Amino acid sequence: MRLHPSHSLLTFIPFLLAAMLNTSCSSKQSCDLILFNARIHTMNDSGDVAEALAIHDGRVVAIGGNEEVLGAWTAGRVIDGASRNVYPGFIDAHAHLYGLGEEALILGLHETRSKKEVLDALKQRAASTPAEEWIRGRGWDQNDWDRKEFPTRSDLDAATRSHPVFLSRIDGHAVWVNSRALEIAGIDRNTPDPDGGRILRDAQGEATGILLDQAIELVRAFIPPPDITQMREAYANAVQRCLETGMTGMHDMGMTATGIDAIRGLIATNRFPFHVVAYLDDGPDEWKSLLKLGRQVIGEQQLVIAGLKLYADGALGSRGARLLEDYSDDPGNRGIVIQSGETIRKESEHALQAGLQVCVHAIGDAAVRSVLDAYESALRTHPSPRYPLRIEHAQIVSSQDIPRFAALGVVPSMQPTHCTSDMRWAEARLGEGRIRNAYPWASLIESGAWIPGGSDFPVERPAPLAGMYAAMFRMDADGRPASQTDIATHFQTDAAQPELDERWRNGWFAEERMSRRDAVRAFTVWAARAAGLEDQYGSLETGKRADFVMLSDDILTVPRERFTGIRVLSTWVAGSEVYSAPEQ
Repeated sequence: MRLHPSHSLLTFIPFLLAAMLNTSCSSKQSCDLILFNARIHTMNDSGDVAEALAIHDGRVVAIGGNEEVLGAWTAGRVIDGASRNVYPGFIDAHAHLYGLGEEALILGLHETRSKKEVLDALKQRAASTPAEEWIRGRGWDQNDWDRKEFPTRSDLDAATRSHPVFLSRIDGHAVWVNSRALEIAGIDRNTPDPDGGRILRDAQGEATGILLDQAIELVRAFIPPPDITQMREAYANAVQRCLETGMTGMHDMGMTATGIDAIRGLIATNRFPFHVVAYLDDGPDEWKSLLKLGRQVIGEQQLVIAGLKLYADGALGSRGARLLEDYSDDPGNRGIVIQSGETIRKESEHALQAGLQVCVHAIGDAAVRSVLDAYESALRTHPSPRYPLRIEHAQIVSSQDIPRFAALGVVPSMQPTHCTSDMRWAEARLGEGRIRNAYPWASLIESGAWIPGGSDFPVERPAPLAGMYAAMFRMDADGRPASQTDIATHFQTDAAQPELDERWRNGWFAEERMSRRDAVRAFTVWAARAAGLEDQYGSLETGKRADFVMLSDDILTVPRERFTGIRVLSTWVAGSEVYSAPEQ
């Protein structure tokens, strides 16, 4: 493969094209599309940067220098890349596609920064909603408010008593409901906490209106589900939003049987230019059926049903993540056990026997250890899995457990923007000692692990470039933390400690940053490998699918201050342009 030359192509290309045109086309092979005069970052093992590629039937048939490709291939469409940067299509390795599409149907609260803003939005929605119709929303975060404590049902009651209200916290592991919703669900002071969940209560034992993890299902069961038409439109809208970010595929962590039917319908009508790897979060019947059928591929790799999603604990923001020691800001609380290590072991053995994957949500260090123990036991019975076992999030990992990922071949699937969203308050939850075990990307990579990158959208925004930025710099989009003033203003920690300025000088615990190349791998080839699909996409190589993104700048070299200005110019799936940015 010829690497991109250091001299200017502007003087070379006209002569090259003339020579190519004078060559008999009969000696060339035919393809559908040639892209030349570009900086094509293949993300292959050697890190090659090519100039041109040829595409036929949706796959790369040649890649290399301009002269090499143009001299050997002819195509009905030839595109001058104008020296722009091209990367493999981005893959979000952990997200929820329907949840993103659903945002158009429910009350969006991601931009709210106070309880008052949430309640004002609710009042406005209630004014145009028929009485007794459910009002659903998502995106509030008490950590963004002046007062950080959980709100109560009486707050919502003041906004509306005529509608049952169900507002999911940003992480989806807590909901805020009003009295009408509790009445419909039959929840009162005598209702016990369900296994794997918690009903928060006041001093008198009454439900406050905050439900954690499995307790959410006590109310969700009474909300009418969307019909198949609504689901298809939600999925189609979500795919379009993803394509605009350079994303060509994602791993869906919680697909239902109805969701699979909805996507099948979109594929059948050519409305799904995207790749989804699905992990079931459904009833036992669906999982038993998949165990019999094994891994399934639908369409042209558009939907791969790959395995099961389980939950070991809750979320750090709602203090449901399971910790080895008490929460620093909530003594006596070590989080929630949603599914036991024994359950995870059994399901993992079943999955490995069937050639399927298991992905387990585990955020706290105790949950991570429990899942590693379960996997280690399952792997004794099935020591050579076809596809890797995964731990989703792995936000807090004991230093004793970091080397176990590589040793066991377990994949830590992590979401870099969780770090930069949580860093303002995470130390308050964990304390000064344990915070150094949080979001340990570099430590895991140095131990031999590799990290597929995701966003967990709609928890975070669908934006692979933002994920890479967070992984590279461990700073927010405004470049924080960069000074003692930043720490004092934006972080819930003791800014009087003189070592903090040095500790965070180059990002929040900068020693755990990823290299630029590893950050790109996280959202390309490592994400593909996490689903066992690295032979299909994730890098631009001969035989692989021609999924790529054209950018306004180079991810690997652009200065940090300009990184957030990188634009997605176009997105291509199987050699077809599926998104083109408007002219600026």
